[in-house]
Amino acid sequence: MADQKITRKKRKRKKRRLRYDPIRLGIVVVAAVAIVCAACFSVYGIVNMLSSNKKDPVADASSSQSSISSVSSVISSSGQITASVAADPSPALVKLSAAKNTMEAMFEDNSLADLKVQINDYLASKGIDASKVSWAVQDLVTGETVESSNARQNFTAASTYKLPLCVYYYEEIAAGRINPSDTLVYTEEMREEEDDENLNQPIHRKYKVGDRIQIDELLEAALLWSDNIAGHMLYSNLGGYSEFKEIVSKYASVPQTADFYTESENVINADYMMRLLKYVYETPGTFNDLKYWLQYTAPDSFLNRDVPYTYIQKIGNINEVRNAVGIYNGTAPFTLSIYSCASKKDGLDILGEVGAMCLTYFTNRYYNGVYANYDMTPYYELNAQMSNPPDVIEDRDGPDGQKLPEMTEEQKKKMSEAIQRELEGDEAVSSQAASSAQPASQPADPAPAPASDAPVQSSEPPLPDPAQPDASSSQAAAV
Repeated sequence: MADQKITRKKRKRKKRRLRYDPIRLGIVVVAAVAIVCAACFSVYGIVNMLSSNKKDPVADASSSQSSISSVSSVISSSGQITASVAADPSPALVKLSAAKNTMEAMFEDNSLADLKVQINDYLASKGIDASKVSWAVQDLVTGETVESSNARQNFTAASTYKLPLCVYYYEEIAAGRINPSDTLVYTEEMREEEDDENLNQPIHRKYKVGDRIQIDELLEAALLWSDNIAGHMLYSNLGGYSEFKEIVSKYASVPQTADFYTESENVINADYMMRLLKYVYETPGTFNDLKYWLQYTAPDSFLNRDVPYTYIQKIGNINEVRNAVGIYNGTAPFTLSIYSCASKKDGLDILGEVGAMCLTYFTNRYYNGVYANYDMTPYYELNAQMSNPPDVIEDRDGPDGQKLPEMTEEQKKKMSEAIQRELEGDEAVSSQAASSAQPASQPADPAPAPASDAPVQSSEPPLPDPAQPDASSSQAAAV
């Protein structure tokens, strides 16, 4: 009996141990999970705080738009434009906008270092003072950047100031805050005497002081023709040049110096333009008209001199200044911004040869597998973001029923001679520029994804073969 009692007690003790052990184990597990979760949330909070502090403001500017709005424009029988502002975005734009979040990358100093060596070696081989040239490049797929040591130094902008000006207008149109059919008054203060090189600019040919001009026509004039009067009217409508520069300074995180905002200086820098171009490329729908006009502007000169129909570019020149900023929307998209004050000929050589050098560099990066782990589909969809807006300068009647008049033979001759003088020493460009006073008549289609995996062997990669225009309108207006 005693043995049976002892056995029962042991069983009871054993049962008690079995009853309490799972509870204790559960408490331990719950406590461990709580500790791990708390640690994870702490790490996430720290990482999120650090990443938000480093976030690029160009991305901030674009993400501030809650949705991508599209603007559809239709010309009525009277020639007026009816704008459907802030329309519902298409599924394709929504998809691209969502993809943009995964595409944003931080700016990385000293990336693409081998390209920097190539450009510096090129300038040295030509005996060009590097302090007279400022440049910046960004790989739009990886987000890597490389730029000259003076990329944040301001250079004379010439007509390149019109790019951020028009970017802001198209942004406001997409948001529904500006109607492209609204008109601005052409006042005496807006009038600018055009030199012989820019006799083809349309506003002074089509309109007289006192006329009202629609905003969409001024945007086309400023981008396609680099019209000085159009630019003056557009920034004056924002309160003046300084006010305009204050507004568009949001497109770069780097604080700008005082002269950036001064009209008498009219300066800008390559680093700022690099950031602006990234924003333009990564914002589908909003800037489709802008890119369309810019691909017409100078299809075989400036950055496109040695590689025709490659860059969507805004150009500028005055005196010895030769500038160009552009997007390559092909197999390996990138941006290139160059400002120079070396000389007319050296400036054009720099633009043409560095433009070709960068195209070869990024094409070889593609074929060498740099982007093998990237989904390139969103980039090819962004490459195709281009509209086909009506040419309202040519097609729309002025307030008195007037059309854009043809240039006289004397004007064409004076302009051709002026362009030849400007491009003296560069016969290939001179002969092209002098042959016509009109912009190119056909844009290039965005380059498709390559069909083969063969690396580029020649110094110039394969190019699209679009129908050639009548000639180049390579000249930009001086400011």
